[in-house]
Amino acid sequence: MPALLRSIPNSWGPKFGAESGAVTRTRTGPNEISFTAASNLVLVMLTPQPDREVALGSDRRTVALAPVGSTEIVPAGADLFARWTVDKENLLLALDQDRLASLAGVEFQNGGFELRPPRIGLVDRKALLIAQLVREEFQLGDAASELCFDGLITLFAMHVLRSYSSLGDRPDRLLRGGLSPRAWRSVNEHIRENLSERLSISELAEVAGLSPSHFLRAFRRTTGQAPHQFLIAQRLALVERLVVTTELPFALIASSAGFASNSHMTATMKRLRGLTPMELRRDVRGKG
Repeated sequence: MPALLRSIPNSWGPKFGAESGAVTRTRTGPNEISFTAASNLVLVMLTPQPDREVALGSDRRTVALAPVGSTEIVPAGADLFARWTVDKENLLLALDQDRLASLAGVEFQNGGFELRPPRIGLVDRKALLIAQLVREEFQLGDAASELCFDGLITLFAMHVLRSYSSLGDRPDRLLRGGLSPRAWRSVNEHIRENLSERLSISELAEVAGLSPSHFLRAFRRTTGQAPHQFLIAQRLALVERLVVTTELPFALIASSAGFASNSHMTATMKRLRGLTPMELRRDVRGKG
């Protein structure tokens, strides 16, 4: 399990770790927790918590209603106590301090910053939107995309820096266009040559010569897709080609195309193409 989330019981929900950070979707009944944050934590409520009790960095406890979308920030090294009296579901992201500082350096040309936690109960609609997208990815189970998780965590990290840090007052210099032809060729070739490998947003952004958040925007403008959608499409195209033109075992095809397993490949292809590799191969043989 991701080391950044070691303070959170594994029984509370699934966890995912990427280069950009880690995330867990937790569901548990009335409970409480107390720990010192090993990393910067961002908590987004997916269900309301009336009378939520929180103490952050002190013994002073605050009791307040935490509606859906309420967002809490726990800086690395801070002591946290929290208690809730109802069944709850939330998303918790862990952002490594060095990784966050590196991202701030690329985006703001300043790796030094201070996080500014919001008041308890503050609803952040943008944070809720990203959290809901992460929850949907968790719900895919084995068909979930590592690159999608990585991209969403990166987006969340940028939102935290812009909205809850001392860097938030700096002007946001956005790239309005898509990828340059040269950057697009480099990224496209890198993806196609590494379909069997684990690819991250920071790696693709480096290939393009852009910061991660600028890369995400430029890639979508160029392709009309998020990077993980484009990557899955390329992997499925390779699967279809190998299924039709070779007699390779499905497990080897899955590995060659970057899927975690044959079942992962089959579930993804069924969801997006409406048929399985076995059905495709059977159809091709039947027409031969």
